[in-house]
Amino acid sequence: MSYDEAVSQGLQLCRSRGYECQLKDARRTSKDIWKVRIDAYTGNARGHVHADYHAYSRELLKVDERVRRRKGEWDDDGHGHVRKRGHARHDD
Repeated sequence: MSYDEAVSQGLQLCRSRGYECQLKDARRTSKDIWKVRIDAYTGNARGHVHADYHAYSRELLKVDERVRRRKGEWDDDGHGHVRKRGHARHDD
């Protein structure tokens, strides 16, 4: 597996999960493993996707996906209620 192929597969993996993706780093370790690090974001969420591929078999060995919502002015608490922040929590 070449550098270009590892990057291509990593970006394809990231995009298949519905994210907009930008390559951060890709390197081959001494144990013949490609480590591809990608910044991922969508809407109000951002984070990273890390993928490890075996250099010869092209097998996907591990995926670390950490994409979380950013806290904003309005934040849903998960129970269908909108939690207000700052001065907005006091209704006049």
